[in-house]
This record gives sequence, C-alpha cells and structure tokens, in this order.
Amino acid sequence: MKISSRVLPTALTFVAVCLFAAWVHGQSLEVPSKGGFNCSPAPCVLPPTQASEGGRGVTSTPIVANPLNQQDLLLGSVDGNCYPSTLGLHFSHDGGSSWQRVLCMPIIYINNDMYITGDEPSVGYDRRGVAYAAGDYYDYTRGHRGVVAVQKSSNGIRWTKPKVALRGQSYPFETSMAVDTSVNSPWVNSVYVSGVMWSHHGSHKQVVVSHSTDSGVTWTQSAVDVVQKYPEQDFFTRMAVGKDGNVFASWMRCRGTHNSICTNNVAHMMFSSSTDGGNTWSAPQVIATVTTNWELPNSNQVRLDYYPVIAVDNSNGPNSGNLYLGMYTWTGTYLRAQVIRSTDGGKTWSKPVPLAPKSDTHDQFFPTVSVSPTGLVGVSWLDRRNDPANHDYQAFTAISTDGGKTFPNTQLTDAFSDPDKSGDDGWMGDYMGNTWAGNKFIAAWMDSSNGVDMQAVIGGVRLK
Repeated sequence: MKISSRVLPTALTFVAVCLFAAWVHGQSLEVPSKGGFNCSPAPCVLPPTQASEGGRGVTSTPIVANPLNQQDLLLGSVDGNCYPSTLGLHFSHDGGSSWQRVLCMPIIYINNDMYITGDEPSVGYDRRGVAYAAGDYYDYTRGHRGVVAVQKSSNGIRWTKPKVALRGQSYPFETSMAVDTSVNSPWVNSVYVSGVMWSHHGSHKQVVVSHSTDSGVTWTQSAVDVVQKYPEQDFFTRMAVGKDGNVFASWMRCRGTHNSICTNNVAHMMFSSSTDGGNTWSAPQVIATVTTNWELPNSNQVRLDYYPVIAVDNSNGPNSGNLYLGMYTWTGTYLRAQVIRSTDGGKTWSKPVPLAPKSDTHDQFFPTVSVSPTGLVGVSWLDRRNDPANHDYQAFTAISTDGGKTFPNTQLTDAFSDPDKSGDDGWMGDYMGNTWAGNKFIAAWMDSSNGVDMQAVIGGVRLK
C-alpha cells in the first residue's frame, strides 16, 4: 500500500494530538484503545470510526444523541447501499464505538403512486427518547411531485411506517427537521419539518414549516414567507428550537439570472422565528450576505451547497438564548468557514467570526454547529489547510467557550480525503453533522480516505 508523503501514520499523529491537548490543558492523557471512544482522562481527540458498511458511497451525515441515553446515537445518510430508495439510518448503542445500519427508508404509496426517497436525511430525538427520521420522497410513478415523510422508533432499531409531514403542489427541496426537547417548553416533544416548496416548474419557491404535537401522527403546515417568484429564489432550510419553545428557521435567498444561480454570486442568509409552536412566523430578515462558489475549487466539478446551519444555546449559562449560524463564503481565493451570533433572539447579528486562523487561506467548507447543554459552541467542518495543493481535506472542529467570540481549532483526523473520490462524480454530499453527548462533542463527516468512495466517519473531542 502506497502512503502519501503528506500523511503521517494514524497512531503517531493521534498520539501527538492527544499529547498537545494535554500540554494545553496542563494534564496527562492516555492514548485511547483502538476502535472506541475510550480517551481517558479528558480532554482528548476521539479516534475516528467508520459508521457505514461500505460497498457504495454514503454521504450527507446528520447525527443526534438520545437525551435520555446519550450512548444512543442516530446517524442519517444518503446511502448508496439502499435500493431503490437512497436514505439510510445507522445506529450506535455504545456512544459511537460500533454502528449498524438499522433502516433503509422504505417505498410509500400515495393514491396508488409509488414514492421513493431521494435526498435530505434528517434525524432527531424528543424528550421521551423517541427517535425520528425524515427524508424527501419523490413520485416515481408520475415524476412531478414529492413529499417529506417522517418515521419514528422507540428503540432506534424498529421503525414505524413513514408518515407524510410536508407536501405541496410540486416538490419539497432542501428540507430539515428539528425536535423540541426542552422540559420547560409549552410545546415539548413537538416535531418540526421545513422545506422549500417548488412549483410552476421551479419558478415559484416558498419556505414552509410543518409541525406535529402528537409525535408525528398529524401535521399542520404553515408558510414562513410569501412565495418567491423567479428571479427571486429561496434554498437550503435549517431550524433550531429554544428552551422556551421558540422555533428559529434559516435559509438562503438570492436573485438568479439565466446563466447564474445567484446574480454576481451574491446570496443572503435569511432568518425567521415562531413564538407559537410553528403556527405563525416573523417577517423574514437578512442576517448575513455571502459570496457563493457553486463548485469546490481544485476538484472535478464537485457541487457545493450553502446551508446556513442555525443553533441555539439552551443552557442556563451566561450566553443562554444566544443564536449561532454557521456558513461559508468565497473570498475570491478560498472558501472561508465562519459563524455569526445573535444575543437578542435574532433581532441583530454580529459580524462573521472566521473559524480557521487568519493564516489559513486553504478552502474550508460544510461547517455545521451545535451547542452543548452547558453552553459550549461546537463547530465542525472540512479543511484543506494541510494539503499544499489545496485539494485533499481533513475534518476539523472548534469549541468556543466564550459565546462564539473565539474558536480554537482542533484537527479530528490525520487521514486525507480526496473530494473527487466520491463514488458519485461531481457530488460528495451536501452537509455534515455534529451533536453533543455528555462531555463529548461528536462530529460526522464524509470521508474518502479509503481511496474508493465516501463513507460516513464519526469522530470528535472528549472534554472535561
């Protein structure tokens, strides 16, 4: 086996990372045993573990922990091993040391038409430990409409039949799911599904959120904004739920032209909130502006999407209620990952805080953010800083302890991934995921270090 001169042996690099962390925090560390999250004492980088089974590419990797048993982790994916549908779920009962695929989301029939999954996996848990999985379904029979459907499970292994949660005249795109887990919320255990509803051959787009207060049995659908008519366009929805039950939605908007998705590659990150359980929504506002580059530089036309990932601090700490939004922008020479924050419920937002050091002018992309129960802001992303050619990437994270003002970086894996080794030419996935489980920040990303295709890999950081 030929090893690149840029890649140090995994074990030696991992030891170095742990020893460096020990030096920073003034304590000694033990190297974890191979194949499990056994890094002790903390803090330490967790050894990356492949969660998917291989064979075909596995991409787009949202992940969530069960609030009642944080050893239970649920991973969603676009799984090429699932057929004819393409969405798979992987489950870990031991905090990420081992994984099994527990479900390929099944075919459903609506009015005798066959619907199959296509994209946009989402996962969540409610406060009772019930797991939820959502995905886009497309009408395979007629080919001109779609829905979002949700399944649930009491144990992560056995799942109910999919239930339609969101539908419109045509297709739902760029969908997501969020679940209210706050014991103080009047809508605790409510489930929310968002999406951009496309109609009139894609010329009309509207951000819509559907919510369920009875564990996904029935759903109520509400418009977040008025219909955007071409050239105005909405894309890429994301949501978060505060401890008071307020729901926050983010998405991207831009004006298109006949030869460009966004005129001059300028796009706006949008925000709206609901204070009544998703029934009505505040007037959408622009909270940031980015420059888009729809292909990953130095790649074989790998597609990039711009999901503005939103998270909220539900702790009792000094930054309780803060909102954070992860995104990236094209500087003209490289992609820069960054975070903005709001300390007043979304009325005003800070200037972007870059995640990587100023000296890092290599591409950073697919940032995602989540906040711990104690108020730590965790961000993970893909970064090319260690490849002089700015082509191969590694997974990085940053944990902010000061409410998103600074983000000290940590490298999660020494293995390099080639974005062109996707298993699906021109597409390596659209986003990655992360979550908190006790004192562990756990990240999931697309990894092609096997030299063949993308697989879902889980890593992270164990803190004090």
